[in-house]
Amino acid sequence: MSHLIYYGYYGGSCDDDLPLHICNECTTPEHGRVRSVAFIKKTFAFTDPSNPQEWRNGIINRDIIIIPEVLGSCNGGEPVEGTGYGDQQSKITGYNFEVAFKDPNYNDNAGFYNSLKRNRNLLIAYRTETKTHMSTNTVSIVPKSPISENLTDEVVWDVVVKFSQADLPEPFPTPEGIFECF
Repeated sequence: MSHLIYYGYYGGSCDDDLPLHICNECTTPEHGRVRSVAFIKKTFAFTDPSNPQEWRNGIINRDIIIIPEVLGSCNGGEPVEGTGYGDQQSKITGYNFEVAFKDPNYNDNAGFYNSLKRNRNLLIAYRTETKTHMSTNTVSIVPKSPISENLTDEVVWDVVVKFSQADLPEPFPTPEGIFECF
């Protein structure tokens, strides 16, 4: 009796689908700061997330909410490691992300943030200088509004958005005219 032994997985080995690294000596750097955020209903599907008309349609249908001017950061994703097999000590099974931002529109948004924190059906998109990044899984949203004792400090919404996913978000060109105050 013969036995068939197959090493690898359906579609090739783990090395087969590694794309080439792109090296460009004349690359333009992307500058930091989360400058805008958007919350997107998980039922909304983009064909091309860099297309401004798709965003406009989502905004008009209330599937997308834009917060155009924020001050924030993203942790880039903390790796989640699982057990490795063979000679591999561990393997990355995903990432935990935190996007933290401050929204200066404090006065009229308590109702908005109280509703937002209860919603379990939203994705986040966040904009840097020229690129936008989007989660593929739903997010948890933790808003607060700390008040300092300094007489000249502004009271702003201080928001932390958490999500987990298998891969890093793939940046795409920011759709023109979308992350503005309507």
